[in-house]
Amino acid sequence: MSSPVRIGVIGAGHIAATHLRILARDPRARIAGVYDVSPERAHATGAPVFESRDALLDAVDAVYITLPNRLHAEQALAALGRRKHVFCEKPMTVSLDDAARVEAAALAAGTVFQVGHNRRFAAVYQRVKAALGDFPPLSAHFKMNRGELETPPWTADDAVTGGYLFETPIHIFDMAAFLMGDIVEVTAAAEQLVYPTLDTFSALFRFASGRTATFASCAYTGWSFPFEAIEVYGRHTTLRTEEMDRAGIARGLSSPVEWLDYRHLPWEDRWGYATEDRLFLDSIEQGKSAAVTAADGGRAVRVALATYQSARTGAPVKL
Repeated sequence: MSSPVRIGVIGAGHIAATHLRILARDPRARIAGVYDVSPERAHATGAPVFESRDALLDAVDAVYITLPNRLHAEQALAALGRRKHVFCEKPMTVSLDDAARVEAAALAAGTVFQVGHNRRFAAVYQRVKAALGDFPPLSAHFKMNRGELETPPWTADDAVTGGYLFETPIHIFDMAAFLMGDIVEVTAAAEQLVYPTLDTFSALFRFASGRTATFASCAYTGWSFPFEAIEVYGRHTTLRTEEMDRAGIARGLSSPVEWLDYRHLPWEDRWGYATEDRLFLDSIEQGKSAAVTAADGGRAVRVALATYQSARTGAPVKL
C-alpha cells in the first residue's frame, strides 16, 4: 500500500468536522492538520493546528477548503498554484471570473480538483439517476427551501455568502444538471420578503435537450419536512424524493408509489458525504478525474448567477 495522503483542512466549521470524521476512518488518509483564522476553533477539531495557510500547504498533499463561500476561490487558486489536490466545498466560487480562473488553474495543475456537491452521492438521488435509465425525463420540479437565515447569523449576509442561492439552493442547480443535462436558459423571479437579501425564487430551467423544469426556493419556511424535494416526470411515471430520507417511483397510470427508505443509514452516508470523500481519495490513488469536476462546479455557479440576472432584469438568460 502506498503512503497515506497527507490532508490539510482550511476552515474549521461544522462541515470541516464532518469531513475530518470521515477521513479519520479511511486508512488512505492522514490528517496533517487544520488552519483557521480562529485558533480556538481550529484547536476544537482535535487535529494538529497550523499557524498559517502557507505552512499548511507546505505540509500536505491535498487540502479541503471549508470556508465561507466568498473565500473559496482565493484558497483554491493558492492550493492549485502549488499543485495540491483540492476538495473545495460548494459553491466553487460566487463569480464568473473566479469560476473561469479556478477551472483554468485546475486544468493546469493536473491534480484532482473536486467540488463538494454531496447530493449526487446521496442514496435517494442515486436511485433517481438509476431509474432514469428506464425512461426519458420529460419535465421536473425542484424544490429547495431553507428554514431560516439566522443560524449561523452570517447566512443572510451576501458579503459572506455571495447571496442565498449560493447556500443550499446551489445543490439543486447541480442536481438538475446531474439528472437532466446542461441548463441552457433560465427565466426567474425573486423577492426580498423576510431577510436582508433576495430570499424567494421561482424559476424555469430549459435544458440542452429542450425539456424544461421548474425551481422554487424560499429561505424562511421553518424546517418543515421535506424542505428539499424533487419530482421527475416521464410518460405515466413519477420519481420523487423527500430530502435524503426516501425515494419513490410510481409506474403506470394508477400504480402505487414504490418507496425506498434510507433513514436507517448513518447521516454521513445518507447525505452522500462519506461517498464523496471516498471518491476523492479514489481519484488521487488511481490518478483519475474527480467525481465532481471544476467544470461541474462552474456550471452550478453560472446557473445561480443567471438566476439572479434574470430575476433582476425580468428577461430570460442564456448560458
